[in-house]
Amino acid sequence: MATFNTPAVVSRRLAEMGRLIQAAREERAMTQSELAKRAGTSRPTVHRLESCKGSVAWGTVMTVCWVLDLPSDPDALDAERRGRLAATGEIIQRVRPRRELDDDF
Repeated sequence: MATFNTPAVVSRRLAEMGRLIQAAREERAMTQSELAKRAGTSRPTVHRLESCKGSVAWGTVMTVCWVLDLPSDPDALDAERRGRLAATGEIIQRVRPRRELDDDF
């Protein structure tokens, strides 16, 4: 069976889309689980979409974009919002604070 290698330009676009989705989710202070629930999918699927690891159904991508009010084509994103999301994506912050470990047994 022949192996298909994703063209580099497509890989770059997928990575860009994943970063935009993650930044838009963080801008709305949503966890991956919350986004998954609103989009009718699972948290691992949202993680794969944001990290560009593995395949995700096109309908799921479109639904996630709809929930986050993102166009499915990154080029259609207005410059102001693109800049805001790019700034958000550069400073990765946890949406949910880390819990203190309770080691008192």
